[in-house]
Order: sequence, then C-alpha cells, then structure tokens
Amino acid sequence: MKLIEIEMFKQLSNMELAKLLGKLERLTLQAGATLFEQGDPGDTMYIIDSGTIELFTRSDGMRHSLAFLHEGDTLGEMALLTGEARSAMAVATTNVVLMQLDRETFDALITEHPTISAYFIRLISQRLTHTNERLRDSKEMRSQWIMQELKQLPEPLVQFLLWSAHLATIHNGLIELRFGFSLQEKMKQYPVLTKFLSVDDDGMNEPQWSKIKLEAKSALIEMATAAHSYKEKRQWIEDAQAFYTEQEQWLALAVMYKEEGNWDKVVHTVIRQQAMSEPEETQTFGLLLECPIEVLLRCYAALELAVRLGLVHGPEEGLRIVEHAVREGTLNDNKVKLISLYEWGAELSRLLHNRHKALEYLQLAEAAAQVLSGRWPQAIQDEEREYQLAQQKLTNRKSMFFAERASRLINPSQWARWLALVMALSMIVIFYFMPPAAGLTDKGMLFIGIAIAAVILWIVNIIPDYIVALGMAMLWVLGGVVKPEVALSGFASPTWLYMIFIMSISVVITKSGILYRLSLHALKRFPPHFRGQLWGIVAGGIVLNPLIPSSSAKVSLGVPIAQTLSESMGFKDRSHGAAGLGLAAMVFYGFTAPFVLTGSYTNVMAYSLAGAAVPVTWLEWALYALPAFAVFGTVMLVALSLMFSGSTIAVKQVSGKVLDEQIRLLGPLTNEERISVCTVVGCIVLMMLQPLHGIDSTWIMLIGFSVLVISSVLDRQSLISGIDWTFLIFLGIAFSFANVANELGIVESLTDFLGSNMSFFISSPALFLTAVIVLCFIVTLIVRDDPAVILLVTALLPLSQQAGVHPWILVFVILLSTDPFFFSYQSPTYLTAYFSSEERAFSHRQGQKVAFGYALAVLLAVVVSVPYWKWIGLLH
Repeated sequence: MKLIEIEMFKQLSNMELAKLLGKLERLTLQAGATLFEQGDPGDTMYIIDSGTIELFTRSDGMRHSLAFLHEGDTLGEMALLTGEARSAMAVATTNVVLMQLDRETFDALITEHPTISAYFIRLISQRLTHTNERLRDSKEMRSQWIMQELKQLPEPLVQFLLWSAHLATIHNGLIELRFGFSLQEKMKQYPVLTKFLSVDDDGMNEPQWSKIKLEAKSALIEMATAAHSYKEKRQWIEDAQAFYTEQEQWLALAVMYKEEGNWDKVVHTVIRQQAMSEPEETQTFGLLLECPIEVLLRCYAALELAVRLGLVHGPEEGLRIVEHAVREGTLNDNKVKLISLYEWGAELSRLLHNRHKALEYLQLAEAAAQVLSGRWPQAIQDEEREYQLAQQKLTNRKSMFFAERASRLINPSQWARWLALVMALSMIVIFYFMPPAAGLTDKGMLFIGIAIAAVILWIVNIIPDYIVALGMAMLWVLGGVVKPEVALSGFASPTWLYMIFIMSISVVITKSGILYRLSLHALKRFPPHFRGQLWGIVAGGIVLNPLIPSSSAKVSLGVPIAQTLSESMGFKDRSHGAAGLGLAAMVFYGFTAPFVLTGSYTNVMAYSLAGAAVPVTWLEWALYALPAFAVFGTVMLVALSLMFSGSTIAVKQVSGKVLDEQIRLLGPLTNEERISVCTVVGCIVLMMLQPLHGIDSTWIMLIGFSVLVISSVLDRQSLISGIDWTFLIFLGIAFSFANVANELGIVESLTDFLGSNMSFFISSPALFLTAVIVLCFIVTLIVRDDPAVILLVTALLPLSQQAGVHPWILVFVILLSTDPFFFSYQSPTYLTAYFSSEERAFSHRQGQKVAFGYALAVLLAVVVSVPYWKWIGLLH
C-alpha cells in the first residue's frame, strides 16, 4: 500500500512522506500470530500495509471480539496517546505486513502536523461511537427507571421536563413565560426534579439557568417524540430561540444552534455576542473549538476570534487552527489577513516556547508584507512560487538563526554596549591624534584606528556586521582617508559580481529537491549498516560540496538526513550511532568547503583579498587541495570510527525498498531541476576547462545566471528574497578594505615590520603554516566567521610573501583553520549542524571530542602537503 493512500498521511507533501518513510520499520506476521497482548506496555503504533488483524478483549476468562482492522487502518495508537497499557490484544487473522512508528516519531508527527492530530481525534470519536452502540442495551433499563420517577410528578411538570430536554440551557425567565411557575419553588416542592435537572448555582445569587442532566436527556427526548409531533417540538425550539434573541442571551442561543448542528449560525451568533456584549471568553472559546474547522475558515471574523481567544485560553488549540488555515490556503487571496494569520502563528508559537515555528511565521509574514507592498509585482502573479520559496528559505535558515544567537561570545548588557561604543570611538580619536609610526601617514593611522573600532564592534556584535562595514567606508570618506571611488571600489570588482551570480545559482539549487534526491541516491548505493551509511554520507558530502557555496546550507541539509538515517537504524538520540552519523554529515557536508573554490562564498572572498594578481582557476584550486583533502578525510574518518565505534550495531537496517519508495515519492526530475542541474554542472565544467578557453570564472557564472533568468527558473522574486544582500554589502566593503590598505601603503609598512621582527616564523614553511593554524584557532576565540578571515588574510599576507608562500596556500590554511569548534560558539557551521537536528543528533560534549580530531586533521593535512606544494612551485 502506498503511504499517500493512508488517511492520516494524505495532507503531507511528497518531501515529508519521503522523509517519514525513512523512519518507518516493516514487520511481518504469520496468520494466527499475536501482535500484542492486553495489558502490554504501549510504546509503538502500527499501520496495516496488507492483511487483517482482529482485536480482542479478555474478561471472565473469555476472549471477546471487538473489531477487524484492514489495510490502511491503524492500531496501538491509544496507548501512545494515553500512556497507558494496551487495552486489547491484537491477532493476525491472515499474513500481515505492518509499518511501525515508535513514540518519538509519533510525537513528532502529532506536534508538526495538526492534520494527523485531527485524524486521531476523528478516530477516537468513531471508537467512542462504537462503544456507545455497545451500551445501547443499558438504555432500556434507564428508560424504565425514568418512567418510575416521572410517576411522582404532576402532568405539567412531566411536560416541562419533556420540553426542557430539547433545549441546551434554560433561563428561568423562559420557564415563567411558558409555564407560569418559578422553577426554584417547584424544585423545593418536588425534590425528585433534582434527579433530572442541574442548576448553575454559585451559592451567592439565585440561579438563573438550568439544564437537563445528560443521563436523562435521551430518554426524555424519546418520550417526547412519542407524545408530540415534530412540528410541536420544532416550535418549542424556535420560541426559545426568539426569547434568547430578544433578551440578547447570545451564548445560550449559540449553544442551541450547536445542538442542532447549525454551525454557521453558531459562529455568527458568537460574533454578534462579541460585538454587542462582554463575552464569556472561556465558554465562547469552547464553542469555537467544537466548531468544524471548515466553518471557521469560511468566516474570517470567527477565525480571528478563535485565534485571539486561543492566545489567552489555549495556545495549542489556537495554533492548530492557524496551521490548518495556512495549510488550506484560505487567506492566500487576501494578503492583509494572511499577514495577521502569520503574526498570530508567531505569537502562539512563542507562547508555546516553539522558537523555530515563531521564526518561520515571522518570516512568512514579512514575505507576504513585501508582496503586498507592491515591490514584487511578479510575485503577485505567482504567489504559490513565493510561498514555496519562503518555506524553503525558512527551513534552511531556522537552524542558522539559532546558530547565530549561540555564536555570540557574550550577550552584552546595556552598559556593556555603551562601553564598547565608547571604546570604538576612543580608538578612532586616539589614532587620529597619534603621531605617525612605522612609516605610516596620518591617513594610515586614522585608517588603523577605524579598523580597530570595527573589530571591537564585531567582537561585541551589537551592530550588524554590514552596518559596521558601511560605517567604516563612511569614516574613510568623511575623514579624508581616501576618495569615495576608492572607499567603494570593492563593489566594482569582478569578484563581487561573481558572488551575486553564484548566490543566485545557489538559490535555485537550494529551493529544489535535487539535493535531497542526490543524497538519497548516494545512501542507496552503500551498505545498510552503520559503516556503509557513514561512507554514503561522506560520498554525498563530496558530491554536493561544489554545488552549494554555503557551509551552513549544506549542513542544514546533511545533518537532518543523517538524523533520519539514525532513526531508521534504531539509534537513540545522541547515541554513538546517531552522533557518529550526524557529526560525519557535519564534517563532510560543511567543513570540506575550503577544498573546492565553489564550496563556500568565503573561499572566493578570501582569495580576492590576497591573490588578485595571481588568479587561480577552479581546477587548480581542487588540484592544489587534493592531497590535503585525502589526509583530512582519512584522519576524520579514523577519528569518527574510533570515537563512535561502540554500540553502533543497528537495531534495524536501512531498507533499499524504503529508499526506493522515498525516491519514488519525490517523483521525476522537474523541468526546473533539470535546467538547474545542467546549468550548475555546465558552469563547473567550464571553470575546470578554464586553462583551455581562458574565460574568467565571473563571466562563466554570468552565463549560468543568464540561462536561469532566460528560462524563468530564476525570477526577480527569487533574486530579492533568496540572496543575502546584507552579506554582499559587507563583502563589497571588505574588498574595498584591501584596496584602501594598499593605497595608503599599509601593506608595505606591515611587510617591513613583520619581516624584521618575525624572521623566526618565516624560516620554515611548515613552521610558518603551523603558526598560522594556531593563530587562527586563537583569533576565533574572539572574532569569528568572515570578519576573522578578512583580518587574518590582511594581516598575514605580507608575512607569507616574506616566507615565500603562495597566496592560495595562506588563504586555504586560514579557511581551514577559522572554523574550529573547541567551544560551540566559535563555529557558525557547527552550531547550524547542532540546531538543524533540533539538538538530537549529538551533544556538545560529543562535538567537542570531534573538534580535537578536526584540529589534528587540519594540522596534518597542511604539514603533509608542504612537500607537494614545494614540488608544484607554490612554496619557495
């Protein structure tokens, strides 16, 4: 049976079904075999793929049949929902094939997919209905008891009870209007009435409301049906409704409409109550929760009221309503209301401490607001495409959001923020008035003061990096350091254009399902045990490394796949098996980026700062780094195998059939995926052949960019929302930084100073590069990510020239060494990997063990490559 044909999974996308399938385990039973006994602990639920199962209950030593379950039915879920033991036994009546869901997978499905929650609510309701049918026999006995009690009452009171049974709630004023007596007095006179009626008595005031008790209601209705016509009973209800309308008793009126099943009138009455009187919020919210979700979605005012009451009285229920509305696309045609819906989702998620979801909804609200503002006319014609892009972008960025927050060395208080600003301003003032030193000019001294101020702000991280960078450029111009055209020269470099083009291509690849598809194919071709899948992850990382120029994006893809594999193999969260696969995905999807030119944006940025006069092609970069990659990969595989070799025997094996089904669910390659893959592969091949045709990488990427735009695979909307433009602003100033430093003679001064004072380190290439690695590890304790790379490349380039080290080697070593994770905050790539599995794949302690293996791998890769680099002429 296909997964999509199972009722509870019908609302999941193909991608979600493919991922779910990897978590299911198949179980085969022969006819007559017992699946579980009554009273067994319930930690698994089952879906029948084929065959029939009979449920039994035991009592008085006898076995009583309850039901037959067939293909597509579920069983065992009640124990998971309630946490209690199995309430029945299950026996296979034919040969049966089952799909098993463990508690963790079940809980995740319930949490992430409200439609599955709704499915189980309907299922439980159906089973309650069956239970009621079995209790039907007891109704006759209850009716006989009621008849005996009614004989103690006069006929008018009997008629009163028959009438009351047709109303949900009864106001004393209505009783006096229709029957002409006070209910309180009659209840004192005839105490037997208390067996039929319950009153809302708070002990403070005379009760105004009453209703028939549930155990007597159905029997009284049946008796009224025998004594009165349908027309009479309908008139009773209409008279009561007219009374409540006249008296503005809207909640009572809504409850009556609910009894009739007229939910459209229920919601309109509740809205009327909201507008005309102070609402009884708890009861109103309860009514709206009982209302079928389809009715709420048809009436925006009711939907809004339900969600707003959910913010106060039931965030979980409120979020369920929001998610259903988002999934159904009810408000897609009204962007104003859609934005409100997303904002409610964010607030409800925040109340439920679900920060991932809150971020998603806020980003979706922002995307919808941009469409509404008219800045994206094309998006208005293609809203579905925009929605998918936003969803994909959020999926990749939510782990990066938490990684960014966790990567802060300190979380400064208000006074610390002011202190940092004062220190930054002080550096500028001090260097402005300081006499020139080391052969620098006044302008050079001011440039250094501004640079130190920027570093302080980058360390404290109280202002976005790109704002700090723009501030630097502004001060260069206002302070007379350089002319505006030099301060902004980085934006005119071919490398800056190259970054736009490669980011654009990355957007197209990331939003398609091609990466997930390629990873599944890689895993399918390796053995289904731990070591086999470990090699599959390594192969997948190697294949995908040149396709996405973002380490964080790659680990956001790779680590969740590894986590899914761990679950499929039965590894518990953070076990040796789960951690081994998760950390392998982190290393080979994210930390191998420096080994190919297109592995990361930072590669291109760093080399443009150092080697503008000595260009390196894509193929040359890969060949230069090949021995280092072989050493690095070997050391990391050995380290991972040694650290996580224990307890990695899989409880179950990854099924080739499951992987086939996951690939089938993804469907054939779409036209956009074909164009995207051909374009990316074509660009890489052209860059590999650059020595033959001589076309610069920037113009090769421009060709690829043009193909994607002309084919409409890349549209204006994707360009605006998919590219990190703030990073590009930062990058343009970074390129300008190097140009300004050169113009002011700072590079020459730094070369002279380092050459005369650090001759010991340039005596041996191996010693020099080892010192660079250690320095990078130390610097990243304070400054991380791109600012650290810029500072280190700029500062060490003069010394590397003195040491006879090719600029590529310096850049490569810095790129390898500026992402250590001895402490979790040091590495954005590590933190993205950690959060992308929702903190389940591995612990920080396990990651720290691998960090030392990573440091050793980097050191050995560089030292072992020194003879090779000398041989090919990169070291002199």
